[in-house]
Amino acid sequence: MNNLKKLMIDKFVAISPEYSVRKASELMEHYKTDCFPVLENNKLIGIITSRNIRSSHPNRLVADAMSKKIITISSNCSPWEAKKLFDQYQVEYLVLIEDSKPLGVITKTQLRIELERYIDALTGLKTAEFLRYKAFELLQNGSEICIIFFDLDNFGKVNKIWGHIIGDKIICQVAQILIQSIDTKADLLCRYAGDEFSILTTKKINTVMELTARIDEALKKEQWPNNLKITFSSGIARGPQHITTPTEDLKNLVDRIINEASLASTETKHKKSIKAK
Repeated sequence: MNNLKKLMIDKFVAISPEYSVRKASELMEHYKTDCFPVLENNKLIGIITSRNIRSSHPNRLVADAMSKKIITISSNCSPWEAKKLFDQYQVEYLVLIEDSKPLGVITKTQLRIELERYIDALTGLKTAEFLRYKAFELLQNGSEICIIFFDLDNFGKVNKIWGHIIGDKIICQVAQILIQSIDTKADLLCRYAGDEFSILTTKKINTVMELTARIDEALKKEQWPNNLKITFSSGIARGPQHITTPTEDLKNLVDRIINEASLASTETKHKKSIKAK
């Protein structure tokens, strides 16, 4: 899962509380930034922004003009963890910390731009990276998870015979069927890649199997472009409860569960092809 290092303001400079507001303004202009962490004896004591500077006399000290409301976050955290802090504390900046020392600053605008990368442009669904993060979070909180992997059958032929415009329309129709089928309070739907979709849920296996059956039936009833028949192969994998493994092992576990669901869908597709012969 992506961490925040790549988002932080490139030229990180911390300044002294004894600097004047005028000097802080000059440094902001020089470094092309609009905020500085303020350090005293290598301890983070505040943050001064361009807004602080505009509302302060140039001769005032940074110590008097700075904001003492400092919200910090580990540089190894995910963008979604940062979003939680921005929403909770209603701040414009977070100070990134590494080994108990300030490393950089990330702005709310930078984070918003980054989070847009995790929305599929065609369907508006979340991407696989967000599903990984939520699966990790649920396991970390002791929840049992289930991942359903959907792979459309023979979809490559649709694009080759009818073109990608028709293919994209079908992908969007499938997405809408999945959206209408899930419980948004308990299920997370994503477009995993290409013609593959995935659902993360905390529901029990019987309920999950009922969900896949409903989706299968909905696809059969749908009116598809050019009277095509669209079906899918699905696979299901479950994650255990009461995880006590280290964070890195937990991330590997998430990938393993997703992979198991993917392989299960491939096996389903293989059985269909044998049956069709």
